[in-house]
Amino acid sequence: MRRRSPLSVLAALCLLVPLLAAAAPATRSAGSAEAWSTLDAVRDSLTAAGPTRAEFVQTYVPAGFSTGDSERGEMSLALPDCLRWDYRQPYEKSFLLCGDLAHYWSSEDRTGRRYKVDRANEPGLDLLLLGVEQLRNRYRATQRKGERGRVEVHLVPREEVEALAAATLVVDPSARRLVGLSYRDREGNQTRFEISGYRGLSRDGVFDPPRHVRWEQGE
Repeated sequence: MRRRSPLSVLAALCLLVPLLAAAAPATRSAGSAEAWSTLDAVRDSLTAAGPTRAEFVQTYVPAGFSTGDSERGEMSLALPDCLRWDYRQPYEKSFLLCGDLAHYWSSEDRTGRRYKVDRANEPGLDLLLLGVEQLRNRYRATQRKGERGRVEVHLVPREEVEALAAATLVVDPSARRLVGLSYRDREGNQTRFEISGYRGLSRDGVFDPPRHVRWEQGE
């Protein structure tokens, strides 16, 4: 089984960012223009909301397998600059992205990895940084009504990239939050997220890398 690098995992996690806030409700099939309008409104809403925290369950199914392992934890956001994922079970590990620096560490280790990131050119991370007009040139987006009144937004890169083949994001418009994501890379590996328990968050210290960790430059 191919092991994913911390940076590739972080890029995949950042695919969640565009729809982690309010989405316009949809009552019929929608095309590209409506999908991009939803993405634009959602990102603006989340940025205005300030620091936010939610719980997640992530299931990773490698290519060729029908089942996979699940992990759970908490995510914290302070857009447009910061995103943090803290895995709690079954193993503790954390990812932090602020500005152009990404950090990865585990509570069991005294050493962590620090990465310099070009968010504009890293698939997934560009969704956090770039405007909708620029993203239109990189991704195809469609929107349709899902089950139980939910909204589904489907993203496909216009050019082939390893990090992303397709992603479907599921929004509960009544709660104005993202509640699910299914993501597939070019190798056929699949990742699914369930997200719940959104709440406000104090920014103090959450988006600072821990001081007790010795940081090594990653590649």
